[in-house]
Amino acid sequence: MRENKTSYNYRVLRKLNLNHVISGAFRYKKVHLFMQEAVVLTSRRERTLEGTMFKKFLSVLLAVLLAACTGAPAPTPMPSAGEMDAEEQAVYAALLSSLYSASSYVIMDTTATGPGGMGDTASTLDHMMQNMHSVDQKTADSFRVRNDAAHPLRPDMNLGSAYVLLSQAEMSQIFSQNRDGWQLFYEQYPDAPGITTLSRVGFNNTLEQALVYVGSMSNYLAGAGYYVLLKKSNGAWTVDQQVMTWIS
Repeated sequence: MRENKTSYNYRVLRKLNLNHVISGAFRYKKVHLFMQEAVVLTSRRERTLEGTMFKKFLSVLLAVLLAACTGAPAPTPMPSAGEMDAEEQAVYAALLSSLYSASSYVIMDTTATGPGGMGDTASTLDHMMQNMHSVDQKTADSFRVRNDAAHPLRPDMNLGSAYVLLSQAEMSQIFSQNRDGWQLFYEQYPDAPGITTLSRVGFNNTLEQALVYVGSMSNYLAGAGYYVLLKKSNGAWTVDQQVMTWIS
């Protein structure tokens, strides 16, 4: 018996609808499985990230605990060049006022660590370290580094008194004339106690200890050089120790 056209179309439509539903269900299952895998992968990544962060946290915590247990103090930062320059002038002022009672000074315009200039700095510093106690190694190291070469002194230093910077050429001119050189010197600089030579100042990291060389000549066969250790207390520098390195 032949089925009519309407019944046939109805059966075909049912099959099409069923296939559509089955195909949709299959696609849904694939999407669902994909989402499950994505969740699993995301969970694994999160656990890995959390584990890494936790390990970093433990490393930092362990370092802090070890430092606390060993009592290791935090390192003191090195003072800046500006801080050392300001303290250097304060050390010069304290040193000069402790050595002389003068209203003005004549200071060589370049630094030195002995009567021969800078050539014997290392050996002189070793001799000084053997004859001076309680010198911070940082202070000695700073002195060595800051006196690796001769440096010009600034003409605008605040030393608490008037001063003149004397060049080597000017000194040679005074003492090369056919006259008594020291007499000529004191005619030009009547208030000066002689000619003073300074080194750069070495400091410890807290700027509470300073080491400096000072040489003084006031006449023929009337001179001496010292390494001077100063300490800072209540904001003021005072001489702690001094070691003579030469005399004439």
